[in-house]
Amino acid sequence: MKTSFKKALPLATLAIMLFAVSPMASASTLTVNLNPKSGIATLDSVSSTSIVFTYPANSTISNYLRNASSSYSLSGKFDGTSSGTRELQGSFDDWDSHVTVSNISVSVSFSAKGNATALVINKVTDINATVAGAFTVVNGTVTANLGWRAFVVRNAMDLPLQGHNIDINLAGSAMENSIGTHASAAGWLMNSFGSYGFWNRPTLNFSQLDAPLSTWTKNYNAATNTTTFSKTISGQSTFSVQATVNGQKYSLSEISDPSGVINVQGYANASGDSLVMAPAPASASVSASSGVLAAAVVVGLLAAAGGYLAIRGRARAKANSASSTTLPV
Repeated sequence: MKTSFKKALPLATLAIMLFAVSPMASASTLTVNLNPKSGIATLDSVSSTSIVFTYPANSTISNYLRNASSSYSLSGKFDGTSSGTRELQGSFDDWDSHVTVSNISVSVSFSAKGNATALVINKVTDINATVAGAFTVVNGTVTANLGWRAFVVRNAMDLPLQGHNIDINLAGSAMENSIGTHASAAGWLMNSFGSYGFWNRPTLNFSQLDAPLSTWTKNYNAATNTTTFSKTISGQSTFSVQATVNGQKYSLSEISDPSGVINVQGYANASGDSLVMAPAPASASVSASSGVLAAAVVVGLLAAAGGYLAIRGRARAKANSASSTTLPV
C-alpha cells in the first residue's frame, strides 16, 4: 500500500461533512473557582472534541466504516492516590509544583457514527478537581498562582470507569473506540496515520489559555463581591492531516474550541499568571451601598404602600358595614 502524507488546512468540504453527519460538539470550557478564605480552588474542565475521518465512497475503508456506530457514557470518582489523579497532577506540575490535586470526579460521553464518506466522533470529558496550594500570603498580600490553568495532559489517562478501563485523553484511543471490532480498519488507520502525531494528540488540552491574565476580560460584581476573568479563543483549534493511499485521498481532523472563566471571591487584580487580592475600589463599594440602599428604599416604599392600602381597605369595609346596618325604629 503506497501512502503519501502531508499536513493540510481544514477543508471547506470537511466542515460541510461534519455538520451533515453530526451536530458540532460544544466548545471546551475551563472554569476555576477560587476561595481565598479556605485556600482551595475547584476546577471544572469540559473538554469537547470532534474528530472527523473522511474517505472516498468507493474505498475499502468505506465498506468497513459506513455502518459503524458506537457510544458510551461512563463516570467515576478518585482520590489523590489514583493513577488518573496523578496524571492530572503531573500536568499541573509543568506549571506550578506547589499545587496539589486532592481528588477528581470524571464523566466521559462518546459517540461515533459512520456513513459512506465520513466517520464523525464526538467526545466530551468532564473533570472536576479540588486543588490545594494555589494561594500564597506574603506581607499580608494574598496571591493566587494560576499558571496551571493552561494544563495539557500529554499521556494516556487510563481510568477504571464503571468496570471499563479506558483512556479519556488521547485522540488515538477515541479513534480505536469508534472502530470497535473492525480490526482491519484499525490496522489500516495505524498504517496510514499512526506515525504522524495524531494518535498521541491530547484532547485534554487547555494550553491556548496561557495568555497573561491581564489580557483576560475582567468583571467585578460588587453585589456578590466576586471578580471574574474570562477568555475565549477566537476561532477553532484544528489539527488536520491528509494522506493519499493508492491514488485516493483521505483526511483526519481534530477540532476543539476552548474558553476559560476564573471566579474569585473578593476583589482581585491580574499580574502575569497570578491574581492579587486587593480592597475593592471606592466606586464599587459606593455602587454596592447605593444598590443596597435603593433596594431598601424600594422595599420600604412597598411596605408603606401596602400598609396604606390595608388601612384604606379596613376603613372602607367598616364604612360599608355601617351603611348596611338596620337602625332601630
